[in-house]
Amino acid sequence: MEGWLTFLEFKKITNFLDAFCGTVEPTFRNAFFYYNNSLRIFATDGCAELHLNATKEFLPFDGVAIVPVQYLKGIIKGTKVNDDSLVKISVDDDEIIFELEGMRLNSKIEKLKDDKIQKLNKDFTVLNRKKVGSFVDKMDFVSASASEGDVIDILTVENNILFGYICNFYKLNANFAPSKLEFHREIPFISARHIVKSLGLLNKNLTLEFGIDKNNIILHIPGVFIKICSTKPDYRKPIVIQLDYIEETIINTKDLKKALGKLYVTFTESNIANLVLKENNSYIYKEEQNSKISFKLPYSFKNQYMIPIHIRKLRSILSRMSENIKVYLNEREMILVDEKQNKCASFLVKEFKSASQ
Repeated sequence: MEGWLTFLEFKKITNFLDAFCGTVEPTFRNAFFYYNNSLRIFATDGCAELHLNATKEFLPFDGVAIVPVQYLKGIIKGTKVNDDSLVKISVDDDEIIFELEGMRLNSKIEKLKDDKIQKLNKDFTVLNRKKVGSFVDKMDFVSASASEGDVIDILTVENNILFGYICNFYKLNANFAPSKLEFHREIPFISARHIVKSLGLLNKNLTLEFGIDKNNIILHIPGVFIKICSTKPDYRKPIVIQLDYIEETIINTKDLKKALGKLYVTFTESNIANLVLKENNSYIYKEEQNSKISFKLPYSFKNQYMIPIHIRKLRSILSRMSENIKVYLNEREMILVDEKQNKCASFLVKEFKSASQ
């Protein structure tokens, strides 16, 4: 029994698996090949689980072949063949075999005691259907600046699905899609990043079904089925950004991003700087080892605010928002709103001085 993939198809599948499994835990960097009405591949990063259709043109076989993703990458790395060249995939006795241009990879087919890989339950509640590109954009915004060990919140707020992130310095919100079902789940930051990087390799105009089951967030695209392990928060988080302000304006972030870039490459010990917003003379500054560097900013506000910021994280956040954004300020926080892309970020104000003082 045998089947064929073009080299381009094989390369896309391998790159998708590489991005999905990640590099944090090497033991998860395996592709499980099995048959269920077609040749399919299972993979996991320890939380998120992927079922991927490889090719329908294949005869049934029993068992699962476990192939390290690194071995699949070895087939495509440095291989100079046409994209329409064929990769032969065959099963011979108890082995699955990959062949391309004189290269041959053999992997033993095993009978697993736990056959949950082959018994995929696709029952879930579809909450909305959106383009892949929209999901990737919103999830990327809230997760890119997070750290290992953090969680990303997925919840409904006023009949809309919201992606959110909160930490000591700031919080992020991105409106994704309407939903009449109320829920609140948390997923690991690391799985969120794996999902962003792998789905980012697909056509952004593909339709993605977004849903939930009892324990998981579900993403379904034709040929791709993903379950992301999730938990329910054990307390009510102040994750939603409330628009409360005493002044507002529209700014172009080009100068701020330029200053952040210079600070990022100049200082190595700490990423913390201070953003000072005031009338006519706003600026950003950083102190380290008895030295101070500051950059003037062309923004003017009635009152004076000092906001501690993390250079790398704010740089990452602004790079994923429109260049022209609204700034809302009060005594407690600075809120950046990208109305065009339905994204917002909130940062704590450390010092406030009223214009009337």
